[in-house]
Amino acid sequence: MLLSLSLLLACPKETPVEAAAPAVPVLPDYATTVLADMDASADPCDNFYQYACGGWQERTVLPADKSSWTRSFSEIAEQNRTFLKAKLEAAAADPTAGDENWAKLGTAYGACMDSDARNAAGVVSLEPTRLSISQISGVKDLPAVVAQLHMLGADPFFGTYIGGDYKEPSLTILHMGQGGTTLPDRDYYLNTEENAELLTSYQATIAQMFVTAGWATEEVAAEQAAAILAFETQLAQVHVPRAELRDPTTTYHRIERVGLDEQVGVLDWGATLGAMGREDVTTINVERPEVLAATFKVVEEAEPATLQAYLNWKLLNSMGSNLPPELYAISFAFFGKEVRGQSEAEADWKRCVRFSDGALGEALGQFYVDERFGGASKETAQTMIGAIQDSFEENLPNLSWMDETTRASAVEKKNTLVNQIGYPDEWKDYSELELGSDHLGNAIADRLFETQDAVSRIGKPTDPTEWLMSPPTVNAYYHPLYNQMVFPAGILQPPFFDADWPMAMNYGGIGMVMGHELTHGFDDSGRKFDPQGRMNEWWAPEASAAFEERAQCVVDQFNAFEVAPGQPVNGELTLGENIADLGGLKVSFAAFQSYAAANELPLEPIPGLTQDQLFFVAYAQGWCTKATPEYEKMLVLSNPHAPAQFRIQGPLSNLSEFHDAFSCEEGTPMHPVDTCEVW
Repeated sequence: MLLSLSLLLACPKETPVEAAAPAVPVLPDYATTVLADMDASADPCDNFYQYACGGWQERTVLPADKSSWTRSFSEIAEQNRTFLKAKLEAAAADPTAGDENWAKLGTAYGACMDSDARNAAGVVSLEPTRLSISQISGVKDLPAVVAQLHMLGADPFFGTYIGGDYKEPSLTILHMGQGGTTLPDRDYYLNTEENAELLTSYQATIAQMFVTAGWATEEVAAEQAAAILAFETQLAQVHVPRAELRDPTTTYHRIERVGLDEQVGVLDWGATLGAMGREDVTTINVERPEVLAATFKVVEEAEPATLQAYLNWKLLNSMGSNLPPELYAISFAFFGKEVRGQSEAEADWKRCVRFSDGALGEALGQFYVDERFGGASKETAQTMIGAIQDSFEENLPNLSWMDETTRASAVEKKNTLVNQIGYPDEWKDYSELELGSDHLGNAIADRLFETQDAVSRIGKPTDPTEWLMSPPTVNAYYHPLYNQMVFPAGILQPPFFDADWPMAMNYGGIGMVMGHELTHGFDDSGRKFDPQGRMNEWWAPEASAAFEERAQCVVDQFNAFEVAPGQPVNGELTLGENIADLGGLKVSFAAFQSYAAANELPLEPIPGLTQDQLFFVAYAQGWCTKATPEYEKMLVLSNPHAPAQFRIQGPLSNLSEFHDAFSCEEGTPMHPVDTCEVW
């Protein structure tokens, strides 16, 4: 009996136990973010922009100090600015805590942030140039003033830049193009009925800024503003549409000094160049000689008072956010609010970070690179670029429209392509840049420092190692004269790139950017430069004709997109970027397929998305954007990039690989019957 009791106590009666709920997997942060930013209820074959970006669109509010906000570029840039702010504040607090560059960064940022001192100083730093303008009595007096204003980046009458010769890329020459207007595009002046209210406000803004600067009474300022608007409208009337300037073969007219004097002799060019310190310059390319000649016909017929008012306006307005706060507020009320639709001006610190980065970008960039760009980032990026270049070459035999000779030259161009990643090998020397406590004076000193350096290079060998962007910049570029791709450290971070992310995301993000820049070497403009960077017809005539036919398909496709009713995308203006998007997606996806074939990858790296689907979602989410209607109008008229939603809808709708990934049937919006393929 005792034994039985002990057994009973040892083996109590069992009670039913509920089965444990299956454990919910904890997703990595990148997966949670990707899924949250999607709209899974949308049909990817109907509207992929909504499918990929719907969640982001719903939860994102356009910041009041921005006219547009993109999930990738804008968010990274804001993070970068916050990091740079901390460095600049430290330098301003103790300029002696580092080297000479550290002290200059502190001086630049500190002077910029001192609003009281900026208002007190006013625009006195502009007085020497303004005095020169006041002495103009006709065209004969223009050379010295035109030179001064171009050195300051005000660019009256025409635009300039200094760079390689299209047919002799190792030689630095002076390039001159149409310019001299202030509004974003000629259409703002010419479509007077549509823009009547804006033009009236522009004229009032000019007058208000002149009065506030102390440069004119209200009555005189009103007269000057009216004359300036009429003069700029005349300049716009002789300009050609922006899309017509995309073809390098039509914007290369190296007429030298002799031809410039003969064709546009209204201005004494020897005296003008002499005032820039380079009377010896003879190597000059004029993009459109007929436009420059027509421009100076307008100048020649203008009253001296109009020329004075116009040049004063170009001087004052060119200073932009570097103006004293009181003046900048007036400028922002028009250019920020009315032209771009921006509700509020950026905080002072953001504008001052931007100024410091622009003036001392490589000095500031060293701190950024040391702390924000390390680990396996550069090595992984280099590997990806190599894979993307290989996939470009592997695809060439599939292009039935390209002959063997042209195909071989395309391979040569790909093989000679130079890649620069992260930051320059040698940092820029800022020892000659002198800064002080006057912010506007610092802005002037910076511009003179940069332009004097550029002007000194005319006639000398070009420098392919020069970077056109600072390391923290969230962007990338292809340079046709150097056959070079550049990827600053600033763009090599989430959501474009993370060495620890699934490679589907990296190839869909930064991989596509790499493919995009590579394809620029073969778009409608880049293809006209050979493997050595010379503008040269290296294509067989039949291949060129076939390319143009395929490019026209892309033009027609994007012309059919509308940002708003009656506001179509300009397929001609955006052609190069659209070809680069389409080609970039194709070669990056092919490179990812090669990577996937060589590595064992999970079928669904993120729940509900296959590897291929994640690639396309990662691409699209890089372009999730909110923008004001005013900004979108400006973009359509003046920007070579299509609005963000069409950079998703257009290229993806042409790709059979996308159709397969999401099982999109022919005839659906994202799988039209007629598709375009270039590369």
